[in-house]
Amino acid sequence: MPSPSVALSSGSIAGKFEFVYFHFTSVNEAAGTQAVDRSFVAALAFLTWDILITFDDEVELIWPRAWSSMKGLYFFVRYVPLSAQLPLLLVGTELSPHFHFTPYACYVWQIFQGVVASSIVVAVDIILILRVCALYHRQRTIRGGVFFLFLLEIVGMVVGLALSLPGIQFDDICAVTFIPHSLVIYGLASILFQTILFALTMYKFVQGAKNGWGDIPIVKLLIRDGTWAFFLLFFADVSQLSLYALPNRSSGEVLYPWLLSLSSFCGYRVLLNLRRYADDVNDPEAKLPDSQTTPSLHFKTRTSRGDRYTVSFLSAHSMASTPSLDSQDC
Repeated sequence: MPSPSVALSSGSIAGKFEFVYFHFTSVNEAAGTQAVDRSFVAALAFLTWDILITFDDEVELIWPRAWSSMKGLYFFVRYVPLSAQLPLLLVGTELSPHFHFTPYACYVWQIFQGVVASSIVVAVDIILILRVCALYHRQRTIRGGVFFLFLLEIVGMVVGLALSLPGIQFDDICAVTFIPHSLVIYGLASILFQTILFALTMYKFVQGAKNGWGDIPIVKLLIRDGTWAFFLLFFADVSQLSLYALPNRSSGEVLYPWLLSLSSFCGYRVLLNLRRYADDVNDPEAKLPDSQTTPSLHFKTRTSRGDRYTVSFLSAHSMASTPSLDSQDC
């Protein structure tokens, strides 16, 4: 027979105490809820730490730029996941009994988590899509196909959330005790789309290696960042989906905060790396590769619409097969 756990907190008058009781239906449920609590704290600490150590880069590389859609996207993927995780520390944790959540309030919090996760995934995917389009010279076929698949991903995530949210069960402190299998649709939509983007990246890498422009710095940067970002997000998504198959569904949200933190990490790191590379190329004192052995790089700036950079590669062997990047600067 499970025994209730007791939380003791001091009252406003010395010598008086307020006892807050809450219980779990099993030891596994209590352990799963505690694991979720610790995971939220760890994921938030990781994201906060990485933001702090890269804050000087943000001030130097991002703040001076004119406002654009990419700059707004950068701030969204960097700070929305951080701010969204702060209130979630009060839901389904040891602090929750003090707020006396109603079942309806718990349901609203679940909707909030689903909307936040979906919006962050979509924002990061936009960054990865722009990277792929740059590798393919913004070819109309690739751009149209990727955009169509992107819409399918969004539809899959919406359907997965719509089917699963009404079936999610939680206890008196809003700790999740059951997650429907239909939520797998949400995760698979994201995994499949990101896998397609990675396949397109690898195809361009192989093509570049064969044609001799695979060592161009900007190409290496786009492929490198796309590769590590894919594997990091793929591992997190697959691990999260595997938790739904466990008998103890109360631990199903263990990796949810890590999905937010890692998605944020991948999104703003990719943009920071690209912005840093652009500044290095435009720096007249930077050491550039020898034009006899490496294709040349050209950046063009148009200040009438903010900073806009065009990166083109000119090679003695091929001027048609090398990728170009033309996107709004952060």
